[in-house]
Amino acid sequence: MKKIKVAIVDDSAFMRKVIRDSLRDRGFEIVSIGRNGKDAVEIASKGIADVMTLDVQMPLMNGLEALKKIMSTSPVPVIMLSSLTKKDAQITLEALSNGAFDFVTKPGGAISLDFNTVADELAEKVLLASSYKPVPKSKPPMMIKHVVRRKRYDFVVIGSSTGGPRALDVVIKNIPSDFPLPVLIIQHMPPKFTTALAMRLNDESKLRVVEVTKEMMLSAKTVYVAMGDKHMEIFRKNESFAVRPIDGPKMNSVKPAVDYSLISAAKNGANVLCTILTGMGKDGTEGVKRFEKNKITVIAESQRTAIVYGMPKSIVNAGLSDYVLDLNEISGKIVELI
Repeated sequence: MKKIKVAIVDDSAFMRKVIRDSLRDRGFEIVSIGRNGKDAVEIASKGIADVMTLDVQMPLMNGLEALKKIMSTSPVPVIMLSSLTKKDAQITLEALSNGAFDFVTKPGGAISLDFNTVADELAEKVLLASSYKPVPKSKPPMMIKHVVRRKRYDFVVIGSSTGGPRALDVVIKNIPSDFPLPVLIIQHMPPKFTTALAMRLNDESKLRVVEVTKEMMLSAKTVYVAMGDKHMEIFRKNESFAVRPIDGPKMNSVKPAVDYSLISAAKNGANVLCTILTGMGKDGTEGVKRFEKNKITVIAESQRTAIVYGMPKSIVNAGLSDYVLDLNEISGKIVELI
């Protein structure tokens, strides 16, 4: 079997060695190593790598600047390596919206002595990225100006993982300002990254977007983003619905998990419009199964536009999808159903 060729770019000699060794040990071929953004652009231009790992913070040209040049001149699937800082989280989210395939956090900061704890995650993402072919940009969805409410739902739930931030940009931006329901987002991400995601969506959408860091009553025209490393529980309060962050074991190896939120919503008799976007694995499928059929409507993103056709595929294969749509059609369908 042909080995996947990987280029590694990081300004730390220690990290270059750690990443190289961990990927080599897992069967990947390291074809080039760089120490700054300019090296990254040059390596990409040679077309020798199937996947590139790219550090966020580097001298001469940082990871984001390098990524933008790579995507405009010599596109290659890129996995960003980021520290768990607020600044790096913001830059990483911008990188994802500019074409990076995914990211992995360095658990110990820029010089990560415990990188082995994320080595398997990096290997899995490199493997996925190696078969990723960028989807041509679809036509932007028609702008939706107003909503006339038709069917009774209590709220909208959107679940996503790998490729999710880019997909959420498209869906949330096109929901109109008078949208009459709360929207709940469960995106697989660590702390600080969900904070940055909520801030970014709040700046770019017509709705108010908040991170669920405490108990909150749900209200219309508001998007609630599950907090990193906490599940988002949905429960009834004062004849309405509320959410709160909950600690506890991971589900489907992730926290927050879409299943956790959907199962809590089903237990509380909610009527839900659910959308499952791009992501690896099957998170969301078990949660959807817990609803009586007349209590949930499910939209799955199509294989054509999903960066990773895992979570939506699981929904479709289980016969749980009411609609399978390209990404640019989803916000329109959400508004039409409401």
